[in-house]
Amino acid sequence: MWFKQLPWYKRIGVKISIVTTLLGIGFLSVHTYFSIQYYRQELIEEVIRSVSLLSDTIKAGSRSDMLLYAPDRLHQTVDNIGKQPSIQKMRIFNDVGEIIYSSDRSEMNLLVDKQAEQCYACHSAEKPLERLSTTERTRIFTDPSGHRVLGMINPIYNEPDCYNASCHVHPADKKVLGVMDIDVSLEPIDQRMRAAEAKLLSIGLGSAVALAGLILYLINHFLNQPLKVLIEGTRRVAGDDLDVEIPIRTEDELAIFARSFNQMTQDLKRAKASLTQWGCRLEQMVCERTKDLQETQQQLVRSEKLASLGKLSAGIAHEINNPLTGILNLSQLLLDEFPPESQVHQDLKLIVRETIRCRNIVRGLLDFARQTAPEKAEVDVNQVIREILHIVSSQQSFQNIRVLTDFDPAVPRIMADLDQLKQVFFNVIVNASEAMAGNGELKLLTRWEPDRSRIAVHCLDNGPGIPEENLNKLFDPFFTTKEMGTGLGLAISYGIVKAHRGNIEVRSKPGEGCEMIITLPAELPERADETPPPSQVTNGEGPRDAA
Repeated sequence: MWFKQLPWYKRIGVKISIVTTLLGIGFLSVHTYFSIQYYRQELIEEVIRSVSLLSDTIKAGSRSDMLLYAPDRLHQTVDNIGKQPSIQKMRIFNDVGEIIYSSDRSEMNLLVDKQAEQCYACHSAEKPLERLSTTERTRIFTDPSGHRVLGMINPIYNEPDCYNASCHVHPADKKVLGVMDIDVSLEPIDQRMRAAEAKLLSIGLGSAVALAGLILYLINHFLNQPLKVLIEGTRRVAGDDLDVEIPIRTEDELAIFARSFNQMTQDLKRAKASLTQWGCRLEQMVCERTKDLQETQQQLVRSEKLASLGKLSAGIAHEINNPLTGILNLSQLLLDEFPPESQVHQDLKLIVRETIRCRNIVRGLLDFARQTAPEKAEVDVNQVIREILHIVSSQQSFQNIRVLTDFDPAVPRIMADLDQLKQVFFNVIVNASEAMAGNGELKLLTRWEPDRSRIAVHCLDNGPGIPEENLNKLFDPFFTTKEMGTGLGLAISYGIVKAHRGNIEVRSKPGEGCEMIITLPAELPERADETPPPSQVTNGEGPRDAA
């Protein structure tokens, strides 16, 4: 499949999946980072508030001890607070920076540098600051063990009950008596922060994986699968399968593309059907034209053959006719010289019969050679066939033949040679009766074909039929399958029909009878002022030899 042949990194779905996943991971990473920072800041601020509250509570709780100047109780308080797990150290400084109370007794009475980290917030300027915000009083540093520590200083202000006390007097203009410093270990907070960070990172990573999976599923469902169907459809169309139809399940851009693809396929199918139909029609036309050319070629060959035979027959007939006439006359005279029962009389009778037969052959040759242009007049074909049937119906060979006629009344009168048409129809009808051996059924039909402006005469018999190898020889001069035939009747009829610009077609299969179709053009009758043709046979002898 074409889709499988495409490298994975070049597929649209993969590209969109990668880009979308990277964007999603980036967004989740930024969100996780800022969430961690926010959570860390919130924890620190919460610790600061707690330490500040603790510092204020301690200062308030030890206020009475300071006013009564009870150092032992103050030391006990500082020691107890300093022993708390979260409290790393607690100290109280006087106004000169001396540690007067500390949970670490080794630091007692030490003087701290004013530039130290717990003093720098107030003494960074030339004049110490008297009021600091909570943020300014807070510091975060790292102890020797590497853990972070939150330190907060809380100034002890000289209030009226201090400089008015009887136990120890402080000048009223002295604003700050000392500082309480509490150091709180941030290790538990850092552990919570690391756990929270790990949890947030896990959630972010899981969300990224879930988002990537969801993106892959959605792209595969809404993009890859429709694309596979479209590609498979194009492959089938390329393989000449125009019955493929892409199913449309959505109303998006791919649905529009699929609808356009289906419309294109239907158009291609109709175009292919039209081309196929036109190709078949063209092939049929070529076959018809080829058949017409073959028939025309056969007609030309037959016409040339007839013309050559006509010239030859005319010369032979002229040379034979005179001797035959003398032989016939002398034989008839000699018949009277011998009695009828004598052998000589019988022999002379045979000579006369065969001489007459030869004379008929010679007469047929002369008729064949002397085919003249038809003298056309207005003729009713239906009436001509009726007259021929009336003539032949009295013959012995037609006594056991059933004749069926179906004459089309729409057949118009045509311009033709009456005598020649009678000779043609006579030959065709007599040949049909002889083919049925005087016993069978003969059908004569006439049809008007206005689309081709011609009439057609159909002569059908239920005789033994004609072998296929003899069909192309029927109209050749001297070709006959009958013992007493001359083979000139159909040849003469063919010449007459062709002289009228018509055609004779034979359809036959052995054992299925024979159908002979004579077509003649329906020419307009001549003008009324011209001499009308005779409507009866003028020679009184009827049509001549039927081969």
